[in-house]
Amino acid sequence: MLHRLKQLLQHSPSRNWNAEDFSGIDQLHLGGVPATLELLSWLPNEDKDGSDLNGLDIGCGLGGTSRLLADMRSCKMVGLDLNPQYIEAATLLNKAITPQPKCQFVVGNSLNLPFPKHTFNFVISQHASMNIEQKETLLKGLYSVLKPQGHLLIHEIMLQPKTNESDVLYPTPWAQGKNESHLCHWSLFKDLALSIGFKVDKFKDNTEAALAWIHQARGQTLKPSFTPSLALGKDAALMSSNLLSNMQTGYLQVVSARLCKP
Repeated sequence: MLHRLKQLLQHSPSRNWNAEDFSGIDQLHLGGVPATLELLSWLPNEDKDGSDLNGLDIGCGLGGTSRLLADMRSCKMVGLDLNPQYIEAATLLNKAITPQPKCQFVVGNSLNLPFPKHTFNFVISQHASMNIEQKETLLKGLYSVLKPQGHLLIHEIMLQPKTNESDVLYPTPWAQGKNESHLCHWSLFKDLALSIGFKVDKFKDNTEAALAWIHQARGQTLKPSFTPSLALGKDAALMSSNLLSNMQTGYLQVVSARLCKP
């Protein structure tokens, strides 16, 4: 991926590269950029002292959400991902943009965050928790690094009520097989968050909107350069097909929520 990405970036358009040019590979969550913008509408404009917000983007992938927040909301972003290749690619894309977005990308584990307590005004997670089994450990760590009155914004794929994970067809964009996936129900996720101290003050079921977006995206012709297969590999089409099938069958739910730390 990195070799191909470096080749593509050498052939810049007549203008400089901008964040929108890379949305085909760095906005791979359901709903794309519009879903991110809707989630951002739940975020305060600034810190209590009037300064720009500090944000953490977990499972940041190639950094699209971090760049969008830095560009549209002037946030100081840290993108964290376990995959070193993704972090190198995110940094590469960042450096290709002029002016360079205020983003720092680091390799790290969301279950063992390398940050002090009370570091961030908000954490954002877009399709980053589906292959994490230890949900409680994840939520405790995120609660710790948030400042008081901080927010956790999530946009995740979860199991529909009365659905078992064994029903889900793989591979999907987040897992090659069942052994790599740890989906849960929203009710369980919410109960864990409440037990840790979060308050859930906003929630939306985006399943139907996500399905509509998939159908619309399939009818569009992406720029040949920056397509999902560059980030997801040769199985990208099969992953997309299985995801659509799982949603149409009623196995998966797409949710957005804002969790507040008192």
